[in-house]
Amino acid sequence: MVDVKILQQEGYNFLWVDKRLWMWDIPEEDKLQKQIADQAYGDVLVAGYGLGLVQKYLFENPKIKSVLTIELIPEVIDENNKIFNKLYGEVIFEDFSNFKSTKKYDCVIGDIWVEISKDSLKDYIKFKERAKSLIKENGRIFGWGQDYYEYLLGEKNGIS
Repeated sequence: MVDVKILQQEGYNFLWVDKRLWMWDIPEEDKLQKQIADQAYGDVLVAGYGLGLVQKYLFENPKIKSVLTIELIPEVIDENNKIFNKLYGEVIFEDFSNFKSTKKYDCVIGDIWVEISKDSLKDYIKFKERAKSLIKENGRIFGWGQDYYEYLLGEKNGIS
């Protein structure tokens, strides 16, 4: 069983997974999640629930038809229900890297790595490859820290 807690401090929420800080809703994070949600449209697939920030903003976006979240850790959803008494959209419990669907999505959003650092680049690449197989032609992939990871990938390919 995974130890999941949402602790509140100074008016903000901090999601802890097995004693590791996983996500928070401080103003900077809130702004980034809203920016991602504002760019999305149509049928949206989200990898990772976290505190449900991007899902909340997706539901406020009139261009969104549906939101499905793939969450690996059921206790994350249990804790969100306990603390907030509300979930946004449908949730399926599965590892995103194993998720298969005959349905294609207009947008895929990922936030399944803990840090925006070179150490998480492999996780981003794995997410991006899986997401490519799940989007419609001309669909969009969004991720937390995506600009940084794409910059690192460009450097690896001799682009800087």
